[in-house]
Parts: sequence; C-alpha cells; structure tokens
Amino acid sequence: MCAIFGIIGTYEEEKAIEAFDALAHRGIDAKYTSVNAHCFLGVHRLAITNVTKTLTPIYNHDGLQILFNGEIYNYEVLAVELQLHKASEVDVLYAAYRRWSDDFVTHLRGMFAIVIVEEAQVKLFRDPFGKKPVYYTLDGQKFIFASEMKAIHSLVPFTFDRQIVTQYLSFQTPLSPHTFDRHIHQVDAGEMVTFTVNEGRVKRKKYYTPFSDGQTISAQEKAEEKLENVLLESVAMRLPKEVKFACLLSGGVDSSLICAMASLTQKVHTFSIGYEGYEKYDERPFAKVVAEHINSNHHEVLFSKVDFLQTIEEVISSMDEPLADPAMLPLYHLMKAVHKEGFKVVLTGDGSDELFMGYRTYKEFYDLEQAKDLEFKGWLHHYFKSHFSMHKEWEWYKRIFEGSTLFRSTAEIFTDLQQNRLLRMNVKDNCSLAALEPYKEEFEQSSRVSPMEWYSFLDLKVMLGNVFLRKLDRMSMAHSIEARSPFLDKEVVATAFSCTPDLRMMKPSKALVKNVARKYLPKEIVDRNKKGFNYPYMEWLQESGELEVIHRIQKKMNLFHESELEMYLEKGKQGMFKQHLFSLYMLCKWLEKVNRRS
Repeated sequence: MCAIFGIIGTYEEEKAIEAFDALAHRGIDAKYTSVNAHCFLGVHRLAITNVTKTLTPIYNHDGLQILFNGEIYNYEVLAVELQLHKASEVDVLYAAYRRWSDDFVTHLRGMFAIVIVEEAQVKLFRDPFGKKPVYYTLDGQKFIFASEMKAIHSLVPFTFDRQIVTQYLSFQTPLSPHTFDRHIHQVDAGEMVTFTVNEGRVKRKKYYTPFSDGQTISAQEKAEEKLENVLLESVAMRLPKEVKFACLLSGGVDSSLICAMASLTQKVHTFSIGYEGYEKYDERPFAKVVAEHINSNHHEVLFSKVDFLQTIEEVISSMDEPLADPAMLPLYHLMKAVHKEGFKVVLTGDGSDELFMGYRTYKEFYDLEQAKDLEFKGWLHHYFKSHFSMHKEWEWYKRIFEGSTLFRSTAEIFTDLQQNRLLRMNVKDNCSLAALEPYKEEFEQSSRVSPMEWYSFLDLKVMLGNVFLRKLDRMSMAHSIEARSPFLDKEVVATAFSCTPDLRMMKPSKALVKNVARKYLPKEIVDRNKKGFNYPYMEWLQESGELEVIHRIQKKMNLFHESELEMYLEKGKQGMFKQHLFSLYMLCKWLEKVNRRS
C-alpha cells in the first residue's frame, strides 16, 4: 500500500475524492475509501505482499481505524509473538497497537507511514529513517494528511514561505518538519504527530534515535561478522516473495554487495545507467563486471541529453517542492525503464556511505577539526573574517577559528555568507546551523563526543533522510515502484553506531563494508577508488538554454542581487559552482510552475 490520505472535519466529498486521486500513481492496483460526515479516509494500494488476497486496507475495528503505507518486514515474526493466525500486516499493526499502545512502532522493522484514528484523535507515525513520507496541515478545525503535498494542495491554497529558501540553498531541500508551504508540515523521521480534535492542536514526539543501543563493538573481526550477519538478514527480509524485483547496480561496492547478497538464493535482475559519449561519467563497465560475477540478468539504460530535457519536465510536473540533487533525473529515467520491464520492487545500496564513513570529505573535516586547538586562532579568526573568499575552504576555516560547528552535512551547498550576498534577504551568519539545532540537541543528549559520529548522525538525518530518501521515494513512486534499502535497517544502523569511531574510520575508506564485500565481489570492484556520482547536467542545461528560467523568475520575483547572480552564471560557464547553479535552476523551474498554477 503506497498512498494514504485523510480529512478529519467537514469536507466536500467531490473535492476530497479529487484530492485523493492525485495520489493514484503511488498505488495503481486498487483504491479504498472510508467515509462519514466528518471523516474521509483513503488508500491507494500497490500490491506487493498478500497480492492474491482481498484485504481491508483501511482497518476498522472497535472504533479504531488504521491506514498504512509501506512494508513491515518482520510482521510474520510479530504475528507469532501476538498469537495471530494468517494475519496481514494491518492485522499485526492493530494487535501490536492494542498491546503496546504508542510504543508499538518501536517493534517494527520496515519503512512506513502509519495513521491511527481513534476517539477524535489522529496519530501519524513515520519510520525511523524517513523512507515513507506523510504530510499534514491544520486548516481551521480541519486536519488533513497525505503521502504527498499535491493532495493537500487540491484543498488548501499554496502559501509560499520565502524564508525556507535559505534552508533549501543550504541543504538542497527544506528540512522536516518544514516545507515550502508555511501551512503544511512533514512528519519527521522517527516521529509521532498527534492531533486532538477537541483541543484543535498538534503535538510532536520523537520515538526513535540511533543512539538507543549503548553496546560498543571495538574489535574489527567482531564488527565485520556482526555487519555481515545483519546485512544478510536485512537483504533476505527485503526480497519480495510474490512480485518481480530488481537491483539497482552502479558498480560501486555498496550496490554491488546488495546485488551479490540478493543473488545468493536466486537469479536476479540488475539495472545500470550510462551516458553514451561521456565515458568519464560512465560506470557501466564496473557494473558489468559485477553482473557477470553474480550471473544476473543485466539491463543497461542510456540517458541522453534528449532524455535529460524530457525528464526535467516530467519531474517538475510531479514534484511538490524543488530538490537540488541532479541525480534525481537519471534515477527517474532509470525507474521508468524498470517499470516498463514489469518490476514493482527495487533494492538499492543507499545508506552505506553515511553509516560507514564513505565520503572523502569526512576525513578532510576531521583533520580540520584539529585546528580548534591552535593557540593563536583568534588572530586567524579576524583575518578570515576580513578576507572573504567564495571557496568552501574559507568558510570551513572561519567556522573553526570562531569556534562554531564545522560540519553541517554533506548536503550543504551555499554557505550563509554566500546566501547573504546572493539573496535579497538578510541571511544571518550561522543561519544554517540554527536549522540544524534539533539534530545538535539530540546528538548532545546521546553523550557522544566524537566528530566522526556527529558527521554520520547528521548525514543520516539530512543527506539521507531529507535528500536521498526523498529523491528515492518520489522518483520510484512516480512509476509505482517500491524502493528498498537494506543498509537502512534498524539492526544495520544499530550495528554501525555500536562500532567505535576508529573502527568506522579505518583505512581504506569504508573498510568494514569492503572487508565484508571481499567474500562476495571481485577484488577490482572492492578496491577501486570511489567515484562520486556525476554526469554532464550543467553542460546540457547551458547548451539547451534552460538556465534562462533563472532570469525569468528573477524578473518576476526579484529574489537575487543581480551582480551576484551573474557571477554564478559566468562562473558556471567555466565549470565552477555547478551544484550552486543547479539548485538555483531547480528552484526557479519549480517557482515558474507554481506561478503558472496559481
């Protein structure tokens, strides 16, 4: 089941149905509604589990109604514990809620957005890492929730929150619970949101933190054994038994290891994407080596400039908010090909880099942290403040010498000062740090002190939870495909955070994962240098004239200082500030769509 929707309060049935139908792409197999004078509930189903059974997706029993989007991989284990016979996932959720109340969600392993309606109270639960989305708004006395904002916007006019532009430029996307609409919020990963009708207000509560397990693994051999076991279990749990599935294969160690583990019990299908004529970006040769090693049915998909331009229009028309990750466009195209081949589920390698310190910049940041102990850093602080440079390294040193938090996620693009110079807004220094304050509080409460653990934790929240998983969900569900990420299982994440920081930072980069992978993959795949995902998106945007949308929006909305905007456009022609420019392009492309709609 892959779309949920509801209105608690008075509504017009025709408009409610129209809003609900805006989510049909997320569940193409069936749709169900439960309606009375003051409550409209709906589910669109993508049948993956219990495919042949006639289910009741909107569970209604003893005055309690449950709507569920996602997969509970341990529901059969829970059914035994709860003494249920031939139970569906929703049956298990009902019994678990009756036994453990709100804590039932801590017993689940999976990805989910769950809504429970009971006695004039609505509770929304989102999985620990934010794989499945759920949005909500309080419109007067009416509470509306949905898997995507477009359903809510069918009922409530869009209200642009200009202040969120700074979060977007900092982190490629608004950070939960914020959205570009000041009246619509997103349930955060690992969070429970409660709306009580009589009180007419919303309460938020965290139910999950990756720091809950205090066990420490300090021996390398034990860490690798534990990681291998939980990852094998996680992959096995995510292999669907009733529908066709495929594995996304880039040729990197993470996706390759997931593909290899999935192929242990059956022949699998693998999909890779490439760019003809742009060999420096193309990783298909590495993917082919892995496909031959595991004997998969391998599919190669080409992504051309024509595909790129077409995909932009399709993605923009389907998205509720801009996302500044250029990888979403080839991913959308790849998912379209996967759907055409008849697959409903894909496995991905997302999560490994953030959990096991795979990004090169982690080491750079850690080395830079040592400058905090310099005796005369006060002089350096004043020097850097008075000698501005556009280079990111300048900003890093400034933070170190002023005693501020250095690492603000791998997702960071624009610094605060860059934004202040570009935007016709007063962007205060450390504005980006203020947006991260909830994460900083959670980390400090854990009593962890290692910078490495801060890097991993923050990227789990921001880079993964707000950018990559949002991208993965929207691009896959646009084609009615469910994406599953074995590295982002509660037990795998618990294993990562149970390892001492020095284990996770062993050389070579991501050593724990690579040492496990040596049992399953060719040496040339395990030991090859990490190649960051890239393709000629900026060249294609410049050649096609697509960047003109930035000028059109600037003329209409006057968001930017002209001289600074032109500087980015000119530097972009020299191959600089590509990600900065792409984020501006996607923002303006989306704003143009919103302005046309309104």
